[in-house]
Amino acid sequence: MVSLLGSHNEAQRLFTLKRYTLGDRSADPELDRITRLAATLCQAPMALITLVDEHQTWCKSKYGNAVSFTQREHSFCTHTLSSASLLEVPDTQQDHRFQRLPLVTQPPGIRFYAGMPLITENGYAIGSLCVMDTVPRQLTTTQRELLTQLGTSVILQFEHHLASRAQHATSKAGIGVWEMDIPSRVTHWNDVINQLYGIGEEDDIDIFQRLNVYVEADKARLIQALNAAVEHKRAFNDTFQLITPQGLQRWVRITGHPIMVNGSVVQLIGTMIDVTPRKRVESQLLKQQALERAIMRAQASFIDERENTSALNHLLDDLLALTDSEYGFIGEVLKDEQQAPYLVAHAITDITWDDESRRFYDQNAPNGMIFSNLDTLFGHVMRHEEVVIANQPDQDPRRGGLPPGHPQLKAFLGVPIHLHGHCIAMIGLANRPNDYDRALVDFLAPLLGSIGQLVNSLRINRQQRDDQTAISRLSMVAKKTSNGVVITDAQGRIEWVNEGFTRLSGYTLDEALGKTPGELLQGPQTNPATIARITKALQQKRGFEEEVLNYRRDGSRYWVHISCNPLPDSDNGNAGFIAIQSDISDTKAHEEALYKAANIDELTGLANQRLVKEQLAQYTDGATHDNAVSIHVLNLDDFKRLNELLGYQAGNDVLAGIARRLEGLIDITGFCGRLSGDEFAVVTQPPITAASLQRRIHDTFYLAGQAIKITTCVGTTTYPQDNVDTDTLIRHAYQALYQAKTHGPAQNAIYNPDEEQSTRSKQKQRNAIRYGLKNGEFVLFYQPQVNLQSHCVIGVEALIRWQHPEKGLLSPAAFLPLVEGTDLEYDVGEWVIETALKQQTLWQQQSIYMPISVNISPRHLLHPGFLPQLQTLLAAYPHIEPRQLSLEILESATLDDMQAALAVLSACQALGIDVALDDFGTGYSSLAYFRHLPVQLIKVDRDFVRDMLDSQNDRAIVESIVFLAKKFSRPVLAEGVETMAHASALLALGCHLAQGYGIARPMPALDIPQWLQQWKLTS
Repeated sequence: MVSLLGSHNEAQRLFTLKRYTLGDRSADPELDRITRLAATLCQAPMALITLVDEHQTWCKSKYGNAVSFTQREHSFCTHTLSSASLLEVPDTQQDHRFQRLPLVTQPPGIRFYAGMPLITENGYAIGSLCVMDTVPRQLTTTQRELLTQLGTSVILQFEHHLASRAQHATSKAGIGVWEMDIPSRVTHWNDVINQLYGIGEEDDIDIFQRLNVYVEADKARLIQALNAAVEHKRAFNDTFQLITPQGLQRWVRITGHPIMVNGSVVQLIGTMIDVTPRKRVESQLLKQQALERAIMRAQASFIDERENTSALNHLLDDLLALTDSEYGFIGEVLKDEQQAPYLVAHAITDITWDDESRRFYDQNAPNGMIFSNLDTLFGHVMRHEEVVIANQPDQDPRRGGLPPGHPQLKAFLGVPIHLHGHCIAMIGLANRPNDYDRALVDFLAPLLGSIGQLVNSLRINRQQRDDQTAISRLSMVAKKTSNGVVITDAQGRIEWVNEGFTRLSGYTLDEALGKTPGELLQGPQTNPATIARITKALQQKRGFEEEVLNYRRDGSRYWVHISCNPLPDSDNGNAGFIAIQSDISDTKAHEEALYKAANIDELTGLANQRLVKEQLAQYTDGATHDNAVSIHVLNLDDFKRLNELLGYQAGNDVLAGIARRLEGLIDITGFCGRLSGDEFAVVTQPPITAASLQRRIHDTFYLAGQAIKITTCVGTTTYPQDNVDTDTLIRHAYQALYQAKTHGPAQNAIYNPDEEQSTRSKQKQRNAIRYGLKNGEFVLFYQPQVNLQSHCVIGVEALIRWQHPEKGLLSPAAFLPLVEGTDLEYDVGEWVIETALKQQTLWQQQSIYMPISVNISPRHLLHPGFLPQLQTLLAAYPHIEPRQLSLEILESATLDDMQAALAVLSACQALGIDVALDDFGTGYSSLAYFRHLPVQLIKVDRDFVRDMLDSQNDRAIVESIVFLAKKFSRPVLAEGVETMAHASALLALGCHLAQGYGIARPMPALDIPQWLQQWKLTS
């Protein structure tokens, strides 16, 4: 319904006008564009947007020479607002309503007028859009329609201003406004929501990503509410929790209303308000109420005067809920004989422990878990009786270690509870998300007081129960029990024992009368510290509980648990003691079995690594420079190869045998243990040398009918000269061991800090070599060997190279010294043999048949596993004849262990493999020895050949070697032939076989076929 000017809703119309304009009469550029457009379209010299208030008509926008203000009764607009549609006056002088108006009779002399009323969306006419002319005329139909549409545009512009003001007001009021287009899922909202979400306008995040700021449960609820609004046309109004990208926690109340078109929801609109302060107040009120309920429960338990640990468990649950803590405990603070405080936890969160810790603490669970370590955060609370707040416990100097398996400690609050001036209890809380502070302690103070009263009540009840237990035990003395019962006088002399005591100990009542239990039952292995504690308790006329190793009348041992209580006399003094002894021998045997499982190596019976460290700590405690401790780490040489050759059972037999030898060396001043695999530790005080240790354990083992010589490398360090902790001592001994191993088998070294970096560097390089062998970084180059007389190629020598990923192609001198004396020496040798066999296969496919000679190190040749591995490789390449493979060994290889070398070389000869003696002339072998060597080729060392043209001595050596080889019918090959002059000189001496740079440099396998072709052409 339209409310025109002068209707009974005039007051509401004026209110609407003020809402739209706020009385602002300044020009609006958007409205000026409309008036200019209206004048142009209607071909009129003047156009106005006028508004009518209670006194006058005023111009909001004008075009042309028009009046800005007019009294209501003298204005055209007043008449326009009285109609609901376009008012057109073709000639004002002919219309009685307007012919006397000042605008008609005076300048500008209006003769034509057309005005469109401006009607708001709620139906109020507030003004008009009009065009005027000074000559009579009429609008065309098109012009009338356009003027009508422009009037609507004016209202829309006012509506836009109104909406902008409303949006600004809601933003200033902290009200978030949002709308969602359902078909496109496009969502818009104001800056308030951006601020609540902690994001900027420029953040390009879609609606679903923005929902991720809500906590998971509330995100699901919000999505459900949005879906219900669309699917079931259901508005919603609910509170949700979110966390901004900056980590701020907020609660917001969100409303949502569906907008429908033709029965379908096309849009959702709503608001969002920050209700975080209210939620915090509500939360504080809820916590205050929860605190009051917890206090009431605590007071009820106190009034009940019964020992009820479940009440403390409920109170702990209340504390965790009140403080948002993850776990905690309520404990009673007691003091031991030395007046040192310790904690008995009566309520504790069931956190995850490891098995050993759980068993330890469960032993005390019936009476509360006992914690006595004062070098901790909660220990600081007990020791100093003060509050401890540690929100970064890992950086707190008061911190201590956590039991194995204990969850991570992120924050800690410990509060002592005092009663009558004494600390009788404490609480410990952990892992509150928002940190602990003094305000929280003050908040909890009333509840802590109630907890103190309850703990004190439990303490009183416990004392009463203990007294009743003592009386009850006394009444059972006359009964026959399987436990031993002993009653003594005040000086501890036996007055009576029961039959259970006689069965346990073998002593009758007559034999026991007048003696103390210690005189009857103590033996050489009874713990003196335990006896001292018992003696002190008896002197102080108080009870005790102890586990004691006793000796029977026949000398056999048995374990008992003794529970002893004083017997009061009529004057409340001490009349004596009653002690009950329970046989716990089976339990102790089980504990001993558990101890062995945790501390003793099963294979060897020696201490394992854990026990070695523990015992080492005992030895170093109190050691001095005059009474030092030596730590040796032993590693068996070539143990891996022994396992591969003889099997793991034989390896285990060797380890067990070494363990027996080590035990035979150690007396009460030392111990030994197995660290891992084939590594052992020997600790002695005073120190002994590694060399003496090796001399006494290096000996032959006989396994499966085979004699095996076992040697070890030893690394040693000494405390307190090496003044570090036990873990570092062992690590230093290991580093010395690595240094010893670099020098070969049966070596030893003492830890030297200056060599540590060198050892690490070498170990790093060896690891790189090991990696390179596995990953194809090593290659073989091949240097041809020829007959200078026939010009035939008689074979090639395989020479290893390292194609290093960073350093490029490396010669053997860059890496072979690093592998000498280590297991890598065998790995490299086996790799060379197998790679040469593979290359033979490839060349045979190209119809190239010639022997390949490979170099074998002395240590590799003499290793027990060399021949079996060689046979395995030959079997893997059955199409290659053994004579196609030749082994080159150094003369020194046969000198180290002549008999072993002869056996291996003879076995190679039996397989059909030729052997060449490399670098001949550099050793000291005798002629008789040389005559018996099963070698098929003598190679003259390159140094002699290279200098033979310039040195008469070198020429004489070469000539002698050639002469000697001929005498023993051995062919001889000269290395280092660098020029044709060398070749001619060698031929003159009768040496026909040669290799060297003058013939060909070492080359990749791919280049050999081309070189063979070229050699044929040139020769």
